[in-house]
Amino acid sequence: MANLLEWIESIADGEEIEAVVIGEMGWPSGYGSEDVPLYSECPKGKVISFVEARKYLDYEFSSDFGAPGCQSVWAWTETKVIAIGQYDGSTWPYYIPRNPENKMPSMEGC
Repeated sequence: MANLLEWIESIADGEEIEAVVIGEMGWPSGYGSEDVPLYSECPKGKVISFVEARKYLDYEFSSDFGAPGCQSVWAWTETKVIAIGQYDGSTWPYYIPRNPENKMPSMEGC
């Protein structure tokens, strides 16, 4: 099982998480949201502190193929923008640099 909170903290790698925006489920219409604790109370599409976001991100879900079992997320640290990628329901965390840097980009979701 996967956990959004653990994914984000792992990618942040000790950097302070400055802000978070939590979105809808990976597929339109909120399919799968019935399995997400606090889904209806979550402030979607709004910038919130990581302290506030923690309770909405701390749940386990399957990251395997099928319907995405988690919500979309952006999280900012000093050097990274963390997000969730998905392909056919398979989900994973990734990040892009917050600022320009010489680095080979990847193509998430492919």
